[in-house]
Amino acid sequence: MKIDGRQIASDIKYGLKQQIIPLRKKHLIPHLAVILIGNDPNSLAYIRQKQKVGRRIKAKVSLFHFQSFIDIPNRPVERTISKQKLFDLIDRLNNNPLVHGIIIQRPMPIDIDKNTLDSLVVPGKDVDGFHPKSPFIPPVAQAVLKILEWAHQDIDNHECHNYHATVRGSCAKKLEIYLKWLKKQSITIIGRGETAGKPIAKTFDKFGVSYFVAHSKTHDMGKLCLSSNIIITCVGRPNIVRLDMITNKTILIGVGLHSWRGRLYPDYDQVRMAKKASYYTTVPGGVGPVNVAYLYANLLKAVTLG
Repeated sequence: MKIDGRQIASDIKYGLKQQIIPLRKKHLIPHLAVILIGNDPNSLAYIRQKQKVGRRIKAKVSLFHFQSFIDIPNRPVERTISKQKLFDLIDRLNNNPLVHGIIIQRPMPIDIDKNTLDSLVVPGKDVDGFHPKSPFIPPVAQAVLKILEWAHQDIDNHECHNYHATVRGSCAKKLEIYLKWLKKQSITIIGRGETAGKPIAKTFDKFGVSYFVAHSKTHDMGKLCLSSNIIITCVGRPNIVRLDMITNKTILIGVGLHSWRGRLYPDYDQVRMAKKASYYTTVPGGVGPVNVAYLYANLLKAVTLG
């Protein structure tokens, strides 16, 4: 069964839009600043989604787009940016009280140590959750958890809303049941990259969920996948997961993206997977919309923290 990420995201965005209404009445407009260097197609696609959702829920989005990085002085900053000017821009945004969230879109074509890059945005505005002291769960990890929650609800015919909202009574019980179910699953995360595999794994750790991490040097990945109830693939290359690596009980979540002939695709042939997987996400309309919705959930949280 195809998992409709657009519908899941739509429910989340409706709630966010309702939360923004009273803020706007107080002349408080949630403001997201996005910094992009280069023209990576995956990054451009995500930014277009972010801008579209921002308009829909009436948040403000400011894009700082530079075509390339160069450390030669006296070049026009509109097209290129140096490392120092990048630091200066982030510093200004960090200190601007009208900016509530800041994203440095990854991958970044700049030779900056990862720990330095992760720490450039102050924790209270790091809505992507990269800063070691960030109060926010990475949106991609929240999206995966929510999609798996949807699959669990469909399996058991349960209905429960946002897993990390304040819940009481029967909804709290359903949350408990979901997490108990998730902890019993055999989960494989393929890929250990900084933008997907690693933050998903760290979030699972936070919730006490066990998993295996597979990568290019993993021995007999096919056998590992066949023994997994849930496969979360985060590589960004074609045919990472093949039809002979899943069963008719597999829940397949495609986070990684690759571009071919101007379109984006997951790490597997989604047409073929549709014939066998118990549940699977597609591109477009899978993890991406839910990821963006949770980014804005973090942005609204940043407004309240500020």
